[in-house]
Amino acid sequence: MSDNSSDSASKFITEINSSELQPIDPARRFVTKELAQLEVYGRMGKIFCKMANLSQSGAFFEIINSNYIPRTGDLVRITILLRQINKSHFIDAEIVWCKGLGFGLSFLTKDLLLAKLYSRSNPA
Repeated sequence: MSDNSSDSASKFITEINSSELQPIDPARRFVTKELAQLEVYGRMGKIFCKMANLSQSGAFFEIINSNYIPRTGDLVRITILLRQINKSHFIDAEIVWCKGLGFGLSFLTKDLLLAKLYSRSNPA
């Protein structure tokens, strides 16, 4: 994973670092209850979720409301609603696993996202 993704995730963790966050050992994940909206690239509509935990490389989300259940491999644009500081944070990711209404994702840099989108539209 590139330094840009790590820098973005580190900045994001710093932005939401508050008294609500509690570290989970040993994976260095942080418990959180931030609301989020996901948009799957290539699909219409939004998935409304709660981010349950966060690490530098990814996060776990639980679906609150959606007409579409995301699948492993979906590329998504995440909008995290940071209520405490009245801001939104945007980040791209790939869904790496799904189980019921929960799913894990891995953060992507812009370059990696574009490469994955390009490879899907131009199969070799």
